[in-house]
Amino acid sequence: MLLRHGVRRVASATQLAVQSSRLLDGRRPLIQPHDLRPKGVVDMLTGKPVQSFNDSLGVELPHVDLTDDFDYDDIEALKQACDEAGGIVVFTNQKPEMTVHDHVRFARSVADHDNTCLEPHGVAAGHKDAPEMLEIVREANAGVVFGENWHSDFSFHDESASYSILRGAEVPRLGVNDTLFSSVEDAWDALPQEKKDLLIDLRCFHSANRAYGKGHGGNSRAAMEKTDTMAFKKDMPILDFDVLQPLVSMHPRTGRLGLFASPTFTTHIEGVSAEENKEILNFVYQWFARPEFCTRVSWQPNQVVMWDNRSLSHKGVADECSERRVVQRVTVRGSSPMNHRGEQWSLTHKVKAAEAGLF
Repeated sequence: MLLRHGVRRVASATQLAVQSSRLLDGRRPLIQPHDLRPKGVVDMLTGKPVQSFNDSLGVELPHVDLTDDFDYDDIEALKQACDEAGGIVVFTNQKPEMTVHDHVRFARSVADHDNTCLEPHGVAAGHKDAPEMLEIVREANAGVVFGENWHSDFSFHDESASYSILRGAEVPRLGVNDTLFSSVEDAWDALPQEKKDLLIDLRCFHSANRAYGKGHGGNSRAAMEKTDTMAFKKDMPILDFDVLQPLVSMHPRTGRLGLFASPTFTTHIEGVSAEENKEILNFVYQWFARPEFCTRVSWQPNQVVMWDNRSLSHKGVADECSERRVVQRVTVRGSSPMNHRGEQWSLTHKVKAAEAGLF
C-alpha cells in the first residue's frame, strides 16, 4: 500500500482479512433513486440537463460506525476501499447522536494516517463548537446556492485537500439536493491521445479570491453574504495570492492521472493566449462533466460521505430549495499537487490574486 512521500507499508493478509470483515462487510453500490430526482435540472456551466450514468463510481459501507476508534490499519482499509471505488465512500446508518466532535475525531484519524492535519476553511468562520468544521445552512426558500459549480476543495492552497468528509446533519427528502461527482481520472483516461498530448504539461493558476473575493454578484462570497448563518473570518490571507498547479495531476496513492482544474477556482493557463485559455479550459470542463464520468450521492439521514478531491470534481445540485438543509464538512490537508514527472509548483510559484469572478 503506497503512502505519502512514497513510503510503502504492507499489512499482513490476516490484518486485511480482519479489516475487511469488520469495516467493509456489506459494501455495495451507491443508492441511485433515479425515479425520485427532479427532471430537467440544467447545469449552469454546460447549459445541459444534469445527468449521471456512472452508477459504478463510489461505494456504500453500511457497517462503519464513525463514533468508534480507528487504528492505522483501519484507516488504510477505508482509504483502499475509497481508491478502489474511484474516490467516494458513503457511510450510512450513523448514530443519530453522532456529534460534531465525533466527526472531527474521525477526520483527524484520516489526517494522522498521512502525517498531515485538518484544514479549516480559509474564508468562512468555523462551527462554534468545532472550528475545524464548515457548516453550510440553507434555510427553506432561501434560494442561496453555495458550492453549486464544479470544483475540487481547496485547490487554491499550497497543499490542496486530500479527503473531504461531509455529514448531512439535516437533509431534504431522498432524491433532491444530491452531490454530483465526476471522476476526473476516468475523464483523463478516456481522452483521445492528441488531447492528452496537448494537456499533459500545462500549468494553471488557482485562486481563492476568484470565488470568495468582493465584487461579483454570483460567486461563492455573494452566496455566503445572502445567508444568516455563514460568517467571514477576520483574517483571510488566502485571498491575497494565487498558486500554480498542474492541469493534469498524479494521485500520490494510486499514480492515476486526472484533470485538475475547475470553473470555480481556476483563472488561467500559464503561457497561452486568452483565446487559447478559454478554448482549452472550456473543453476540459465540458469533458469531465459528461454523464459517463459522473455519479450522484443522494442524501439520507445519518449519512456521512468521504471523497478524495484528487480523484474527483464535485458540485451541489440545487434542484429543490424549499426544504431546510444543513451540511457539515471537515477537510484534510493533502500535499502539493504533482504532475506526471513528480514536479510541483504551488509552494514556490505564486502571483497576485485574480479578481473575483465566475467561470
